[in-house]
Amino acid sequence: MSIPSKEESPSPLESLTERFRTVCESAVDPLEVASALEFDGVSDRAARAGYDVPDVFALGRLLYARVPREPAPPEAEPDPWRASQPLLHGLLYALPAVCFPAGGALLVGPGKLPALVIALLASWGLSQGLAAVGYLRLGTSGIGPARRVLRDGLAVCLVVVVVTMTVVALVVHARPAVLPFGVGEGAYMLGACVLFVTGGERWLPVALAPGVTGATVFLVLGKPTVLEYQTWAALAATPLLACLIAVAYTGEVGPRDGHGRLLNRAELLGALPAVALGLTAAGLLSFPLVAGVSGHGGENVGALIASVPLALSMGAAEWSLLWYRRAARRLLWQTDDPYWFSGRVARLLLVALAQYMSGMIATVGVALGVAVLAAQVRPDQTVLLSIASYLLLGAAMFLVLLLQTLRVRLVPLALAALALGAELGLRRYGLAVQLAAPAALLATVGAYAYIRLGEAVLHV
Repeated sequence: MSIPSKEESPSPLESLTERFRTVCESAVDPLEVASALEFDGVSDRAARAGYDVPDVFALGRLLYARVPREPAPPEAEPDPWRASQPLLHGLLYALPAVCFPAGGALLVGPGKLPALVIALLASWGLSQGLAAVGYLRLGTSGIGPARRVLRDGLAVCLVVVVVTMTVVALVVHARPAVLPFGVGEGAYMLGACVLFVTGGERWLPVALAPGVTGATVFLVLGKPTVLEYQTWAALAATPLLACLIAVAYTGEVGPRDGHGRLLNRAELLGALPAVALGLTAAGLLSFPLVAGVSGHGGENVGALIASVPLALSMGAAEWSLLWYRRAARRLLWQTDDPYWFSGRVARLLLVALAQYMSGMIATVGVALGVAVLAAQVRPDQTVLLSIASYLLLGAAMFLVLLLQTLRVRLVPLALAALALGAELGLRRYGLAVQLAAPAALLATVGAYAYIRLGEAVLHV
């Protein structure tokens, strides 16, 4: 009768190897294994007595050699954009557009359109610069100092808007009512900028409620003259509330920087590209409205139809930007091959652009359909080409904004400035240059983004 053989028990070294296998698989060198052994209580004496090696460092080298390297993948970092609310932001981008038709009906006389366009340019550029400074201070010093610089910057920018609008109103001989409307336009944008940066945008519907409600009632009722003063009061309440809420929200402020200055050199330099980009983007968006299809003024029906949907599409733009940033960040955790990453992130860029374009085309199509059904416009070739120019411009500006969020600013700014310069310098060609300039901008900034965004370091 045969006696069953017993399985041999593992040797002490094999048992120790299993205990420290995870450590050995992720260790960068034997010293890391030796440190783990010492931390676990294995001394030089225990290494000599139990494993027949001179010291714990020799034991670490032995374990390191026995176990192949299989490091565990690092834990994914928390999503830095989890708190973003693109749907709310899209609504807040869109609602102010309701105020402009009402304001346009209330304002009369010469110089109205140039004054309001310049107000848009000034306030857009200033708000972009203020946001850049706020984000810089938020990243380097925290929320208290960020609120301080935003509150002080809001006051300074409001003074600049008032002075700018006063000078413009005098130069273009605008009626007195144009001045407060332009100042209000800038005040709302600056107040909203402060709340967006500090995370207080949930209060903006409170500021928008009177202006949007008053403008909607005024327009729905056919712009009755008996409601003009009430509509003016409602429109004035929105920028006033936006600024008051922004000041209240930044009430808990921190100290200034160590030199007691409002801005330091780095913040000033960081704000300049944002200011320039804001001015350039505002110029590209407003130029077709001012120049008309002839390039020498007059009505541009296609631009009027497409401009409001373009504002509405900012919510879709933010959603697509967040989708792209998150998807690109996930790719970083899946590979260490730069060529694989570059190819995949290029596909993501095309998908993100297609997503944004789908939303923008849908909103423009709805606006055009409503205008046609209401017999307000006849969709002839001129109208359709004007709308197409805005679709191209929207796609190009989406890519510019995407590059800006990834700290790539100078080249997109230069390309956008060249496009605006081409429209201004060649305005005698009218609609042709208004269509060619955004097409060229989309082609160049698209090619640059396709190449540059393949760099993994931008997505860290």
